[in-house]
Amino acid sequence: MTAPEPNSTVAPAAAADPFAPSTAAVRVFAGIGLPLLAVAYGAFLLIVLNQAYSGDGTSGPLVGVAQWSMGLSAVVGMSALCLPSAVVSHAARRGAVRLQYALAFAGPALAAIDFG
Repeated sequence: MTAPEPNSTVAPAAAADPFAPSTAAVRVFAGIGLPLLAVAYGAFLLIVLNQAYSGDGTSGPLVGVAQWSMGLSAVVGMSALCLPSAVVSHAARRGAVRLQYALAFAGPALAAIDFG
């Protein structure tokens, strides 16, 4: 039984699964998620302003949660993009990018919920 090379550039999860994306590809997806977060924030603003100017003059009750969701998406995306491979495993980085996209798209969806 041989131990993995400590300075290897190939992640163990990527070596086990030939169809898993490389660490560089996961970082690219994390980087793409940040401009998409700006688009999601624009959609969030349109939804909130539409709710404020139509109906009873207030937006939905989950606007604060939506803002937190998008803020956490930025933090998770930056951590998946910037942290070195020695600190974050490949599987954790892939999960962080998935969480980044889920939080970014949850923001406008939560803002759109209006119980009024």
